[in-house]
Order: sequence, then structure tokens, then C-alpha cells
Amino acid sequence: MKRFSIVLLLFLLLLCGCTRVNDAVTSTSGTTPALPTNTQTVSDTAVPKPTDGPGTLHGVEMELPEDLTATPGCPWVTVTVSFPKVELYGGAEERTCSLTLTLDGETVGEWPALELQPGLEEQKELEFSFNRYQPDRTAVLVATLRCGEQTLVRETSIAVNNYPEEVYQALTCDDRPYSIDVLRNENVVIVYGRDDEDAYTVPVQVWLCSTGSATPTGNYQLGAKHEWWPLFGGVYGQYVSGITGDILFHSVPYERMEKDSLESEEFNKLGTTASMGCVRLAVKDVKWIFDNCPSGTPVHIYDAEQLPVERPAALKIDLADPRAGWDPTDPDPGNPWNS
Repeated sequence: MKRFSIVLLLFLLLLCGCTRVNDAVTSTSGTTPALPTNTQTVSDTAVPKPTDGPGTLHGVEMELPEDLTATPGCPWVTVTVSFPKVELYGGAEERTCSLTLTLDGETVGEWPALELQPGLEEQKELEFSFNRYQPDRTAVLVATLRCGEQTLVRETSIAVNNYPEEVYQALTCDDRPYSIDVLRNENVVIVYGRDDEDAYTVPVQVWLCSTGSATPTGNYQLGAKHEWWPLFGGVYGQYVSGITGDILFHSVPYERMEKDSLESEEFNKLGTTASMGCVRLAVKDVKWIFDNCPSGTPVHIYDAEQLPVERPAALKIDLADPRAGWDPTDPDPGNPWNS
């Protein structure tokens, strides 16, 4: 019995050994299987693939402020759009994008060529004004940034709080003595004062202006004011008053923030359609608005069927005159035209 057990054990050992040999032979009789690969760790220096679609934009972040409120005491709000992070790859120094701001679906600001630079926080300001006779509501402001095929969308809300007329007057402490009409098709501005019934019917100023094909029609209110302000095209305007979005009252453009750098050829176009959408005026006239019309003054832009007042005469600058770099209406004591 003991001998039988030993023989059986030897037989089993021999059988197991043959099985392993046969497996080895079988595996080499076909194609050698590939060895398993180790799991690869992504390098920290690898550049992630850009992600398309709303809400994301590779290498760029954008922020909008929160808890914005507009009231009759302050019927305009400045919204700052900031870009706290911009990353560029491939040695690029800047990235050109477009930014559009909409308020309840209506476009209120556009920057078609916004250049974003790495490490530089960009900020764009939108002045939003509202009609005080609208009911209380929450307006939704949406900022859409497009860089090539990529899109980044952010939104915020503005609480619009309105009050009865008597409360409004008490809050503003301002009787708004004037109303400004811009007759877009005539390129004329008329400033009206109040009559005995407190209606704006008395013309007090009539000026030639230059509007543009992008000048909107509608009812607005004067916004914030600046003695100098940068304009599209790398130029500057003097005595600037906001109307809506990027649409402003301002002087004829200057090449620099210096009063002797006037674009005189553009001054000679007053009375014709020549702007990119803003309302251009001679310095004397736009300064009158700056000095006499408070923020919140009603502004009406429309196309008139006929001119209700006599058309002013156009003032022209002799471009060969050495004083041509100055606006001849500028009351500045240093203006050579005044001497």
C-alpha cells in the first residue's frame, strides 16, 4: 500500500509537469501575446485640450459683479467685466476676442476686438440706465466672450427698483431742467427747456452734430461724465457724457488727450453722418451739455419728418491754418483761435 501511494504521487507530479510544458508549447505555437503595459501618469507639463461650448474657454476666466441695484436715485449702474486669468500657449503675446453684453436679451455693449494679454487683468465697464416708469424687476445681464470657435458665458442680475414720482423727486433732488433731442437723420441736436406747464417744449440750444449708422433710436438718460475718454480707433473725446452702452456725446476726436491734436477734417463734417455711432459736437456745445445737463437728463434719439427749428450754419476750419489743431469753439484761454 505504501509503495502504491508513492507511485501515485510520482504519477501526479509527472502529470502536472507535462501540463505546464504543454501550455508552454501551445503558447509558442501561435503569435506571442503582448506583455501588459503599465498605467501611464500624465505629465504635469502636458497641455490640456481646449474645451469648447458655453461656460468654458481654454486659458481664460471672466468675472461679473453680483448684487447690482439700480434705483431712481441712481438710475445708472457701472458694471465691470474683469478677466483675472489669461493663459496663452505657443508663444503668443495676446489673444483677440470679442465681448458682447446683453441686458434681458438686448445688446447694450460690444467690443469686437478685445485684446487679452497673459497676466494682465482686463476690465470693461458698461453703464446701464433704465426708464423709471418700468415696474420693479430683475434684469439679467449676460456677457459672452468669443475667441475663435470657443465661447465663455457669464451672467449676473441687476435689481431695478422704481418708486412713485413724488418719491423719485425727493430722492434725486434734481428737477432736470432740460431734455435733449438728437434728430439722427438731420444731424441736429435740440435742447429743450420747460414751459409754464413743466413740459419740455422751449428750444434753448440748437447745434449741428455728427451721428452714425450705428446710432440707435430710442429714449435714454445721460449717464456718467468724463472730461476726456478713449474712443474707438485709438482716439479721444473731450467733455464726454454717456447715453447708452458705448454711445456717447463727445467732441470731435483728438489724436491725443491734448487740445491741439484735433482731427480737423472730422470737425468739418459736423452736420453730416460721420461717426461710428456716438453723437459728435463742437467743444462749446458738448461742454454745454457737460456743464448744464445732469446725469439722468432725458435724451431722445429719432429720425424727424422735418426740422422743427432753423438749421444752424456750419463752421469750417481752414486745414492750412496753423491753428487747425484746435477746435475753434473751445473756450480754453490757451486756444489760439480766441486771440
